[in-house]
Amino acid sequence: MSQSRRVFVTVVVALAIVGLSACAKAPVDAINQAQSALQAAGDAEAATYAPDAWEAAQQAVNAAQAEVEAQSSKFALTRSYKDASQMLATAQEAAVAAQESAVAGKEAMAVAVADGIVSIEANLANADSLLAALATCRKRPKGFAGDLEIMRGNVDGLRSQLVDVQATADDGDYFEAGAMADGLLEGLDAVVTDLENAKAKLGC
Repeated sequence: MSQSRRVFVTVVVALAIVGLSACAKAPVDAINQAQSALQAAGDAEAATYAPDAWEAAQQAVNAAQAEVEAQSSKFALTRSYKDASQMLATAQEAAVAAQESAVAGKEAMAVAVADGIVSIEANLANADSLLAALATCRKRPKGFAGDLEIMRGNVDGLRSQLVDVQATADDGDYFEAGAMADGLLEGLDAVVTDLENAKAKLGC
């Protein structure tokens, strides 16, 4: 082999090794970006307000990191982070989507809680009206006064729960506040039904 030929081959091999070395570098920036996006989704409470999107984002990031680790365990000349880089980009997109879904989900829950509080207040007003009507009934069977006090106590007890619902919502825990509001509405519906039935039975 001629001197020039040997030099040419040496240069080609050297360039190939440089190219392989460049491909062998772990995509640190992409890893950090995907992890930061996942952290932002977590901070946005994606686990609570967008659980499906949050799970998908976690799985995507974990899969990408696993691919990075798999390539890192290979010999430098056979190592390639091409697939890992693509997976990290997809994972970052999934994490951003989870964050956006969480923000939207929390806003929707906040609106639902506000509507629930309005419904609770309306039901309490209706219960108060029914109690007032029952208090003026001409028919007062035996034990009626005691039953009326029990029903009034039930309404007052439910009214006190509204304070807790509002406080929880004010703290920004709309998921818990929504569950509390649903339970309170269910209890109020039962009490209002009892009051209506009593009013109809007494004809007042």
